[in-house]
Amino acid sequence: MSDLLAQLNPSQRRAVEHFCGPLLVVAGAGSGKTRALTFRIAHLIRNHRVDPENILAVTFTNKAAREMKERVELLYAQQLAELQHGKPLGGLPEFEQKKLRSQVYKQVTKQLWIGTFHSLCARILRYDINKYQDERGRTWQRNFTIMDDSDVQTLIKRIVTQQLNLDDKKFNPRTIRYQISNAKNLGLTPNDYARQQGGYKGKVVAEVYEAYQTALAANNSLDFDDLILIPVRLFQQNESILGYWHSQFHHILVDEYQDTNYAQYLIVKKLAAVFENICVVGDDAQSIYSFRGANIQNILNFKKDYPDFKLFKLEQNYRSTKNIVEAANSVIARNKDQIKKNVWTDNGEGAKINVVRTLTDNE
Repeated sequence: MSDLLAQLNPSQRRAVEHFCGPLLVVAGAGSGKTRALTFRIAHLIRNHRVDPENILAVTFTNKAAREMKERVELLYAQQLAELQHGKPLGGLPEFEQKKLRSQVYKQVTKQLWIGTFHSLCARILRYDINKYQDERGRTWQRNFTIMDDSDVQTLIKRIVTQQLNLDDKKFNPRTIRYQISNAKNLGLTPNDYARQQGGYKGKVVAEVYEAYQTALAANNSLDFDDLILIPVRLFQQNESILGYWHSQFHHILVDEYQDTNYAQYLIVKKLAAVFENICVVGDDAQSIYSFRGANIQNILNFKKDYPDFKLFKLEQNYRSTKNIVEAANSVIARNKDQIKKNVWTDNGEGAKINVVRTLTDNE
């Protein structure tokens, strides 16, 4: 794998070669963070003999997860091609390429735990959700179903208008759905929510939340927020289950760490509590998901959570022109709380930036 690491720039290489202990990789836009994560996974397996099934890599989209798996597979297939045939992978007949990639899939990528928070937590719950009960004693079985957004919206509307006989003009089901989702992302039970919000409206939302959870349990169903929240509570309830997953995941990698919410943060922290071989990659200047509960403090506070952490910065931008990079740097420099970095590029100056003012979003 050492010859492959020569493809990395010095900063990427340092991030890849770090073995044990907490690692924060601050990756500016277009700096090759997915490349660094991919090579890091391959390096752990090849050079440190880490079993693929002991690696957990968390991304935010299914597309990113597929891309990461494909890149790891391609790295190993390229190496096998040179080892077995003395040729680059692209120089082999197509059937030989497929044969090598199939071999890598069976031995490496199939064993890796790579996916989104939701998909990976769903896998965990398929093992152990039958050992969980919530604050009201509600339980679920391992053959649970996952409700999509439209089904959730229909259920909440039925609770509001039929079960609780509320006016859906005053208590908009879509708004209540958002409030319940936000409560779950913050780890709040219905009682917690009622106490935190206070007032009549807070009490009503808590009632809908309570009835909603009862309906979910009765149908052995979860929503997407439950997929993150329930593992957190399960780990809090059952130390032996948490211990099992500690023994499973020796190395944890998290992409886009600046976009994690409180429940996702807790999942990662609990799973990394024993080995602390946690590598998070992100950029505090690229957090845009506060509306869905993302907390920028998760990445800013990494040094408090893991005092012995190492910090590497990926600052070379491969995507943009100098004008764009310099403009972005001048804006980011005004952020009050930030992890200082200086993004730069070897690309050309590019066209000057124009500011366009419009009256509407459509314009």
